[in-house]
Amino acid sequence: MRALYTLLTLAAVAGLYVLMLKGWRSRQRRQGDLPPPPVATGAREPLLPAVPGLFVGTTAAGDWLDRIAVHDLGHRASGWLTVATNGVHVEREGLPELYLPYDAITQAATGDALAGKVVGRDGMLLLDWHLGDRLLTSGFRADDHAEHQRLVEAISTQKKESA
Repeated sequence: MRALYTLLTLAAVAGLYVLMLKGWRSRQRRQGDLPPPPVATGAREPLLPAVPGLFVGTTAAGDWLDRIAVHDLGHRASGWLTVATNGVHVEREGLPELYLPYDAITQAATGDALAGKVVGRDGMLLLDWHLGDRLLTSGFRADDHAEHQRLVEAISTQKKESA
């Protein structure tokens, strides 16, 4: 009898995994019209040292739970964020670099939630940016949370100067 319960539990877990995978692939199909993010060209000159932390992911702006499933934008990864003269660079372990040029960024702010991750007040850097005709929000949680406000100020200042 114990073997039957074990098999039923394993079958239920496998079934749930298949349903989650199906949902993720359906989300990827719905978001298939999003173009790939820009690729950094030319030399980048860092304005601040790289900040280690966690890339939380990317969602549709205004909907902190609508994770973007295409172009590796929805995956969490450890990494480093660099504010440079040509834009913001997020180097992610095991994933391609995410480059956000200043003309694509609409706002840099601190927040407390994104993509199902809820943290304390001002515990995350949130960047609103355009990809094609869609406005997205990407989140980065620095290992040293005091860095968030400094990053917001540096990005906002550099955005104004590059305009």
